[in-house]
Amino acid sequence: LDPASTLDTPPWLLVSTGIRSVDHAVESYCSPTANPANEPLSLQGLRLLHRSLPAILARPDDLAARLDAQFGMWQAIAASVAGAGSGASHGIGYVLGSGYGVPHGHTSCVMLPAVLRWNASFNGDRQKALSAAMGEPDRPAGDLIADLVARLEQPGSLRALGIKRENLGDIGERAMTYAPVRRNPKKIAGPADVMEILEIAW
Repeated sequence: LDPASTLDTPPWLLVSTGIRSVDHAVESYCSPTANPANEPLSLQGLRLLHRSLPAILARPDDLAARLDAQFGMWQAIAASVAGAGSGASHGIGYVLGSGYGVPHGHTSCVMLPAVLRWNASFNGDRQKALSAAMGEPDRPAGDLIADLVARLEQPGSLRALGIKRENLGDIGERAMTYAPVRRNPKKIAGPADVMEILEIAW
């Protein structure tokens, strides 16, 4: 890992794809197939990314922060390949990317907070570990991720991505074709459930 290799990456691209790595950490930890192999990686990856991404934006020449982000990225994706799958943030993001041209990182900026909020009635206790990893155990994880996205000056709603309300039905239908949506921790039974998540993200 060479933090200097990231110096020429446009800041918006660096931090938005950093949120994509946050998405890997969060959804692998919340996955129904989470296990002792991935859980420490998920939480440490989240901890490093939450700390380092704002530092990179504030101090672009801070190579230590960039290296922390690289380690966080590596741990987050290692958690994903340690047997824990992704969930609805990834699956809905595939529709936004392939059908509406939304950059990969921006799909996570918008969808991850919404999916966490929708899932909270099912796995709220588990989400407390995510909040603790971000240093505020008494605040909802979805709110903390949304705050991080705002601090990084990235889009935080479907409207900000240029998605129109008349697009939501199509997104809801297409999302059900992706396996991550069907293995979301809180069961998504059909497009109507996806629509609830999209309304939160709207």
